[in-house]
Amino acid sequence: MKFVMTFVWAFILGHVVSYVISSMNSIPYSFGTASIFGVVIFVLVSLLGTVSISPQPTNER
Repeated sequence: MKFVMTFVWAFILGHVVSYVISSMNSIPYSFGTASIFGVVIFVLVSLLGTVSISPQPTNER
């Protein structure tokens, strides 16, 4: 479930960033380019989440 929500948010934020950048540069908005950008963000965030250091369980008695 975490990958589904990560994909949804990466897709939305990728489109928002693409729209803002294209508006600032006065170029037309491209849905295809924004979708590719969203997928790239999803892959990078997913890799970062799996490679990052997770806390070690404590051995308390």
